Amino acid sequence: MEEHELRERKAPYAPISALREFLSKIRNVQVPNRVDKAFLQKLNVASNNEWALISALKYLGIVDDRGIPTSAYRRLLSDQTFTDTFRHLVERSYRSLLEMGGAGMSETDLQNYFRVTSSPSQAKTAARFFREVAHLAGLDEGTIRPLNDVDATEIRPEQATTSRPARIEDDREVLLAKARLVEKLPAPRSDWSASEYAAICESFVRMLESLDGRPAGG
Repeated sequence: MEEHELRERKAPYAPISALREFLSKIRNVQVPNRVDKAFLQKLNVASNNEWALISALKYLGIVDDRGIPTSAYRRLLSDQTFTDTFRHLVERSYRSLLEMGGAGMSETDLQNYFRVTSSPSQAKTAARFFREVAHLAGLDEGTIRPLNDVDATEIRPEQATTSRPARIEDDREVLLAKARLVEKLPAPRSDWSASEYAAICESFVRMLESLDGRPAGG
């Protein structure tokens, strides 16, 4: 899935218990042709929350837009490949948020982020889902790795020296990330109080600061 598609898709808000149960039960059944409501009912998973879970599976890349299991689905079936695969999926799906320090954000900042980037009505549950999958993926410290990390080998210390071109590219990516974030800052709405809008703006300032580790403009 392309990065712009990830940004346009609404963040998932399914119960984390449903996702955990799904990941456990698929190990005991044959890989289906398609993950749909009927398949989830057969597994006795996510009762009354089937569509929310399917949306989450699509967002994470466990199934594609048609519900067909991806190669990642199959790697999640094995203890040997589950941990790296799941972490990779979460890193990729929430990459922009993690780059802003999302794993360390307060609950208020997370909810404000999802309020303006996804769905105002589901901001609270989307924030909770992100927090839970980040924990499940071992991303509590907010450390992200290269997108191809599932297949990467360890980098030796002597290989980790950052060259000038790499630093320039990193700076460019930070600027682009800031630009994308600023574009998402909404105009005031009639159903928001002044204090609510101020809190949203303050959250954006903190997210901008977290992109380069220092106060914006400092």
